[in-house]
Amino acid sequence: MGGASPMLWLSVALGVAGVGALRYAWSLPRRSPIANGTGWALLGLSGILAAVTDGAWGVSVAALGAMLIAFVFLAAAGIRSPQKSAKASNRRVGMLPEQGEPKRIGRRVVTFLLLIVAGFAVSVGLGVALRGLGGLLGWSESNANVLALYSVPVTWSVLVTVMLLQQSRRSQVLTLLACCIPVLPVLVSGVVQ
Repeated sequence: MGGASPMLWLSVALGVAGVGALRYAWSLPRRSPIANGTGWALLGLSGILAAVTDGAWGVSVAALGAMLIAFVFLAAAGIRSPQKSAKASNRRVGMLPEQGEPKRIGRRVVTFLLLIVAGFAVSVGLGVALRGLGGLLGWSESNANVLALYSVPVTWSVLVTVMLLQQSRRSQVLTLLACCIPVLPVLVSGVVQ
């Protein structure tokens, strides 16, 4: 990285500062929206500056710096934390029904199919849509492909979390359908070859 641009080094420094600001904010006795917002804003600015400066390579370098300092903070906190002598709870809330209650296997299978299979399919579709958007914006194929590949696990985890928080199957299905809307223009236009 001897030939890295000063802007890339600045984005790495912003990422490190963002993680430091978040560590400070989370160590305060009370929540501080300003300190939290500052940390997240610095991390966001780091990613944007790295992407503008060096594309996907810049983002990976800036993220590496932020993850390295986060690892250092976590390791230091783990070393300093006192050992707990109490045993972990063995309670499994809502995992399995009590003796004699119905197992609701069908409901569990539908939940699995909606979250894992359909959720993954929608996330891949969103990744394809983002790849198409990158193509429309004139990005190189490698940058558009990296965006698509990195977006799938992120969108899948967010989608699964949102769906698990919903109370009814209808709202889960509507969420999946709403997430399919951005995929349609890309599929119709045929941007992705």
